[in-house]
Amino acid sequence: MKSANGSFLIRRTQQQSLWLLWLSKCVLLSLAACGTEASAQSKEEGSSIVINIKDWTAAGSGCRARMTQAGDVEFEEIRSVPASASKLMLIKFKLPKYQLSSPPEKAATSLTFARECALRIVADPLGQHRIKSIAARTPVVFSKDERTTLKMQYVLKLDGHIVAHSLSEIDENRSIRNQEDKVVLAGQLNQEDALASKQSCGTPQMLGFDYTFIAARSQPNDAALIKLADDRQLELAVELEPCS
Repeated sequence: MKSANGSFLIRRTQQQSLWLLWLSKCVLLSLAACGTEASAQSKEEGSSIVINIKDWTAAGSGCRARMTQAGDVEFEEIRSVPASASKLMLIKFKLPKYQLSSPPEKAATSLTFARECALRIVADPLGQHRIKSIAARTPVVFSKDERTTLKMQYVLKLDGHIVAHSLSEIDENRSIRNQEDKVVLAGQLNQEDALASKQSCGTPQMLGFDYTFIAARSQPNDAALIKLADDRQLELAVELEPCS
C-alpha cells in the first residue's frame, strides 16, 4: 500500500496499540537460557510450561547466522509471561548489521537492488501444548532521495503458513530523511491448518519472519537507506494453548 507521512503516523499508532494489546494482560516474569538450547518457563501454582528453541537459522542477501554458528543475527533471550487465559513467551533476536544501503556509484551497478533476511526458528512447546498464535514487532528507519522508490515487506509464518504480512511502498517525487516505522504483525493458523496442527500437538513447530527491502533509483548517485532502528531487535510473542 502506498503511504504518505500522515498515514505512516496513523499506522504506527495502530501497530503500537496492537502490540500493547498483546502484552497488556501480561507481566514480564523470568529469563532462562542454557547451553545450545534456550528455554523459558512460566512458574505458576500447579503448572510448569516450557518452550525450547531447538534450532534457528537466518539467511538471505542481508544476513547469515545459525544457532551453532555465529553471524550477523544474534539470539538475545526468551521471556516467559503469565497471562489469565493463555501462556505467552517473548523471543528476542538482534540484527545489528542488516540493512539496505545505496551501492557504490559504478556503471555496472543495478539501479534496483534488494536485501533480504529470513529467520526460521524450531520451537518445541513441551508439556502437551502447541503454539496458538504469534505476533512480531520490529522498528525500522529509512531515508531516500527524491527519485528513489522503496518497498518494505514483512512476512510472519507459523508451521510454514503465512499468518500475517505487510507491504509498504514509498514512491518517488519526495525525499525522506530518517522516517521511523514500528512494524507489528499478528496472526494465527486458519481453521483447517489449526486442526492439522492440533493433531500433531506437542511436537516442534516452525516460526518464521522475513524481511525484504527493495530500492529502485533513477540515477546511480540517488541514495537509499533502510535499517532496523532503536536497539535493532525483532521481538516475537508466542501464545501457547493446551493440546486438549
